[in-house]
Amino acid sequence: MKVQVDWLKEYTEIDVPADELGHVLTMAGLEIESHETVQLPDGENSEVLELNVTPNRGYCLSHIGVAREVSALLNKSLKLPDPLKTLESEWGTVAVADRVAVENLEPELCPRYCALVIENVKVGPSPKWLKDRLTAIGLRPINNIVDITNFVMMEYGQPLHAFDRDLLAGNKIIIRRAKKGEPFASLDGTELKLEPDALVIADGERPVALAGIMGGTNSQVSETTRDVVLESACFDPATVRQGSKKYGLRSDSSYRFERGVDFNGVVSAQARAVLMMKELAGGEICSGRVDINSETGKLKNVSLRVDRVNQLLGTNFDTAEVVNLLSQLGMKVTKQPERSLEVKIPSFRPDLSREADLIEEIARIDGFDKVDTVYPVAGVRPVRISARQNIIEKAREVFCCAGFAETIHYSFIERVYAEEFKTAFASEQVIALKNPLSSDYDTMRTSLLPGLLKTAALNLSKGQKPLKLFEVGSVYSSSATGARTEKAVLSAIVLGPYELTPWKPRSGGYDFYDLKGTLETLITHLHLKLEIFPDSRPFLVPEKSVRVQIGDKELGYLGQMTPEQNLVGELDVYALELDLGALEKSAPYKFQPIAKFPEIYRDISILVDRSVTSQKVADLILKTGNPLIQKVELYDHFAGKKIQADKKSLTFALSFQSAERTLSDEEVNPLFEKIVQTLKSELGASLRE
Repeated sequence: MKVQVDWLKEYTEIDVPADELGHVLTMAGLEIESHETVQLPDGENSEVLELNVTPNRGYCLSHIGVAREVSALLNKSLKLPDPLKTLESEWGTVAVADRVAVENLEPELCPRYCALVIENVKVGPSPKWLKDRLTAIGLRPINNIVDITNFVMMEYGQPLHAFDRDLLAGNKIIIRRAKKGEPFASLDGTELKLEPDALVIADGERPVALAGIMGGTNSQVSETTRDVVLESACFDPATVRQGSKKYGLRSDSSYRFERGVDFNGVVSAQARAVLMMKELAGGEICSGRVDINSETGKLKNVSLRVDRVNQLLGTNFDTAEVVNLLSQLGMKVTKQPERSLEVKIPSFRPDLSREADLIEEIARIDGFDKVDTVYPVAGVRPVRISARQNIIEKAREVFCCAGFAETIHYSFIERVYAEEFKTAFASEQVIALKNPLSSDYDTMRTSLLPGLLKTAALNLSKGQKPLKLFEVGSVYSSSATGARTEKAVLSAIVLGPYELTPWKPRSGGYDFYDLKGTLETLITHLHLKLEIFPDSRPFLVPEKSVRVQIGDKELGYLGQMTPEQNLVGELDVYALELDLGALEKSAPYKFQPIAKFPEIYRDISILVDRSVTSQKVADLILKTGNPLIQKVELYDHFAGKKIQADKKSLTFALSFQSAERTLSDEEVNPLFEKIVQTLKSELGASLRE
């Protein structure tokens, strides 16, 4: 919407430069897109502001609407034309009902339709001042009759249309639906075949205008026109928008009707236009007006509490200040007891319907920058995450830091895979879908491994290896009684050769211990003690798979997948799957202060039978060295030449620490010797020289 600053000055005093005026309007919610100086045909310059008017502020699609805003924002008086007072004194002797008849067949789509007739006009060029007004805002002058309708539309925001009365068949106007396939030629030269959803203005034979959108060539005003029927109406916004989009016709008229026009402003704008036509084109105005009004146009009343205004805005307005701000916007305010107001909403503000709307208007006109920042006084509870969420986040952190990539898959898999992996967590029956997306997704998954393996196979086909993948998700099963179970599960796989690094040979590949090491890191972060036992599941190699537990709670399994189930060809695949619910129940949440005293370190290398697990040795060391021993870490494992065939070498790093004092060698050495003797007596171990 372009507004000419000089045009605005006809309605209110403006004592600030145009750029400052633009800033004031922008801060009040009418953003200025551009400010330009337009050169008129005679060389004069005119300043024009282009406003970005939001759909709820259709009343600002006019110079009078913007002038109302400016007068309120600058606290200036407003002077508007009042053509209705003059119109009746200018009526002629011929009644309008003798010249045109109007029939409204669609009152819901056209709640108000007004028609005036002016006879014996002389169509010709517009005067310079009128041409300049239109040219400044980007409209092309055509003739005095058409220019007046455009001028009033830009002044009042009410679209008007002038018909040549002699071209209206039967001197009749009918508001109706279009007939299927009915032809219509618009003023822009578009030939249309209308559908019954279109609302048209028709004469006794054919459509002469697409209601609210554009007139037709068969009734347009020309140099030969002598009698004019002037239309001013309200049309249903949704119908206008639908027709405009469907038939590809956009106009200044449709733009305003789509946002709603002033129901009571229909007659004012029409009166203004017909008086201008008599002044600039001569002629005689027929007496009376055709006014088909299906609504009363009664003004709305909204209650407003002054205390509520101050509460929401953080202000300290008294009643008089609130009344003054609202009155500046054209509202009539009646005072009520106990600082309450009854506000009559003007018809040109259909966007105001609630108390909150009025409070927003007060803040907008007074200035949003004047609203103080008031921080709420309330207790704020910290966001707490559940124990399971904490474990999941820790698991993600550990696996990502170990070089794993997280994947996400559907909860549905092919039934054959659901059956193959249903023993992952001892599920009894799989859950079939009644309406699967496809045969590949017809069953709820019993394990996350099929999704991981398919993703691995896809990446391998594109030359991506090695692969370290993990996923956190749910698996589903059903008991024989029909009870359904959902478990939160962490799954991971590793496969392929090591990345080329200085400390790893290229020929080596990821194996059982790489995956086990990541698991132990996670368990360590959760301050748990991991136990490993031999295990065998149909999809795992028996001698290369284990069951993992914490105490008597089974967490899951770890091992090498059988060639039949790994889905990736010849590469060895090692898989891990954990029940996060069981892990949650096992995880302790105890806090202790960071030790203030230093650690003392000792290394121990022993020879033991190959049947003795490193975990068993570590557990015995911890038990014997309690409470001073804090950590036992295996950092070397060797079997082969220079060692008996039934023996293996294990090297551990031991850490001793006290929370109460600095330990001395005199305390640690006897304890270290006790550990050595215990290993010898209970495991048959011997120190390796």
